[in-house]
Amino acid sequence: MNFTFPPLQHIPSFDAGLQDFLRIVDESKECCICTHINSDGDSLGSQLGLKLLLEQRGTKVWCMNPSHVPENLRFLPESASIQVFEESRHTELLAKVDTIFVLDGNSPARMRGMEAAIMASPARKAVLDHHQEPAEFAHAYAIDTDACSTAELVFRLVRVLETREGSKYLTKNIAEALYTGIMTDTGNFRFPRTDSDVHRIIAEFLDAGVEPFTVYDNVFNQNPMNRARLLGATLATMQTYHNGKLCIMLVTHEMMRSTETNVDHIEGFVEQSLGIQGVEMGALVVELPDQVKMSLRSKGSLPVNKMAAHFGGGGHINAAGCRSTTHSAAEAVQEIIRISKEYLKKV
Repeated sequence: MNFTFPPLQHIPSFDAGLQDFLRIVDESKECCICTHINSDGDSLGSQLGLKLLLEQRGTKVWCMNPSHVPENLRFLPESASIQVFEESRHTELLAKVDTIFVLDGNSPARMRGMEAAIMASPARKAVLDHHQEPAEFAHAYAIDTDACSTAELVFRLVRVLETREGSKYLTKNIAEALYTGIMTDTGNFRFPRTDSDVHRIIAEFLDAGVEPFTVYDNVFNQNPMNRARLLGATLATMQTYHNGKLCIMLVTHEMMRSTETNVDHIEGFVEQSLGIQGVEMGALVVELPDQVKMSLRSKGSLPVNKMAAHFGGGGHINAAGCRSTTHSAAEAVQEIIRISKEYLKKV
């Protein structure tokens, strides 16, 4: 079943949206926190950070996602508490909670498979996110598209509550979850939104006991051998176009089958496409059984989010993604080559 959610006509300022979000936080007694399919460091770090924060304030919290926690993020505190949504088991739970918090995803469509249950629930819905073009479905939107990550926004929420209530909520576990979110969504602190304020936040996490090496080692240095083999095969597919400004890599279903891997193992692969001299835009096209997944990256002001929108996706100016059920992998590659030409000719 397909769902259509119109874009929100009026997006409140983050400060105004945060006040609406806080009112729902204060009134919530039992809630569910969810995030997007194929969750990553920011979505999971934000989700778990908010969970730990709300539990300190006496709220009963469930965490539920449309897909399981990737292996490299299972070190996160409380990650084992996240349930994978099953319609027969969890629709009733989503209907009985008083609040559904949606983090790092601004449309129920991003919670693929959970849309119907989320929208059928009488619970209030509240969004905390940093992506553009939210869909109109919730009762509160705290959105800052200039933030480096959703984890940064959870940290701001922590600080507001600490100031308002005179309590200390930033524990080591919350700090570790939010550090992971910021670290991964800033590309290890190298993307444009990594400003001095972000580093001041990180300093507070370190003061709370976070060990950067430990987090980095868990996220990036615990790869199974079959993932390394898949990466090698993926790098071998690299092709450049438009005078070397565009680099595209391909992951086929057969490549995953032969290396005994799955879509979880490709996390971070697309970043390799920008490591080639002269490349300004990179893409990873992944062939899945029922669709094609595309991850897009760019440098400077090249808006890959606009390219992703061509396929019904979205994201940020330098990092975006989309899926298609109407293109083959080969057709998706050709379409990326075609629509990128207009953007790259200006570089």
